[in-house]
Amino acid sequence: MKVKIGCIVVLLCIQLLSVAQDLKRVQQTIKQLTSKKFHGRGTAFEGDKLASEYIAQQFQKIGLVPQTKDYFQSFSYGVNMFAGSMKLKSNLTHFKPGIDFIVRPSCGSGKGTYPVYYLDTLVFTNEKVLADFLKKDVTHLVVVYNKKLLVDFNASTTDLLKQLYSAAAIIELQDGKLTMSITDQSFGTPVFEVLTRIFSTETKTITFDVDTKIEPKHIARNVIGMIEGTEKPDSFIVISAHYDHLGTLGKKTYFPGANDNASGVSMLLELAHHYVVYKPKYSMLFIAFAGEESGLIGSSYYVRKPTIELGSIHFLINLDLLGTGDDGIMVVNGSVFKNAYNTLVAINEREKFLPAIKMRGEAANSDHYPFYKRNVPCFFIYTLGGITAYHDVKDIAKTLPLTKYTEVFKLIVLFVGEQ
Repeated sequence: MKVKIGCIVVLLCIQLLSVAQDLKRVQQTIKQLTSKKFHGRGTAFEGDKLASEYIAQQFQKIGLVPQTKDYFQSFSYGVNMFAGSMKLKSNLTHFKPGIDFIVRPSCGSGKGTYPVYYLDTLVFTNEKVLADFLKKDVTHLVVVYNKKLLVDFNASTTDLLKQLYSAAAIIELQDGKLTMSITDQSFGTPVFEVLTRIFSTETKTITFDVDTKIEPKHIARNVIGMIEGTEKPDSFIVISAHYDHLGTLGKKTYFPGANDNASGVSMLLELAHHYVVYKPKYSMLFIAFAGEESGLIGSSYYVRKPTIELGSIHFLINLDLLGTGDDGIMVVNGSVFKNAYNTLVAINEREKFLPAIKMRGEAANSDHYPFYKRNVPCFFIYTLGGITAYHDVKDIAKTLPLTKYTEVFKLIVLFVGEQ
């Protein structure tokens, strides 16, 4: 038995050496997915649709078998889109979208020029000051305060929030980095997050023009392809990665999403290239999910409408944020599926791929989670260390280091080979 296992390991290593990681192809994939023509792979300007078509074309070129007529599994969800005007300036300066400011996901539309009202910090600590503010008419004012004060506010925020959202607009000063997200709601009032260091305390007036739109039934598509296994064709290893991202902030600014998650999609495609050449024991299902950034919507839809029996999935590996690796990888569900995690660690100790393989328990932080809740054995793997760009306009292909990309690829191939 030991001799047989040793032969298998040697064979896998030979395969890995003979199919050298095509980093030029990887870089080209990431460059394509992060290009302006895909509009941040979001809902505005059909960015996610264009990206899904690109991925389906790659599936076809690689030779994956479609699970549907055209590789696509369609579904719909609601989203607040920022495809229109996106302007913010003061009497002192113009603010650049994505660089100096972002908007709250629930930001509403609005325009005009209004005086600035700086919220007294005592509003958050003194009941009398708060009561006085709640009586003030702010409908023709732009209310400015530090976001941290509101986050740390311990008392009931219902009345305060109602008062804030009655303003012409809100500016939350952000001490740290600007991190964007998306939602399916709009509270009507324009809300801007502006870097504290950019916003002068001498500002007297704010002019803004922001045009948002709720799309209640945006059509999105998972992209699905398969390679049939040679020994266990009715049992599946699933490789997944979400391709959607945050889209646009106005007509000109977009979120490229190189690490999150063009890197994961590129790894999925590279694994597909590998297993077309070296036929797997298990059947391999490759799923590029949409709607992850809006709440794991694509993967949640898939587990409700699967193209294969969920019980036939031997293991699922979800790939997200794979562009670094200076400090190794994190394995979500590592402490849940301990035997599988130990296999990863043993491979890494033998091959010296990564400086560390760390583990977490269950977490609803990517597309593995809906499968996990349906009792599918699964990991979510992401790289650690390196650049910190995340959900911002600085997550670009040019600066994505791909530090341990090849090593993670080899680790996954060897792990699948030992299943």
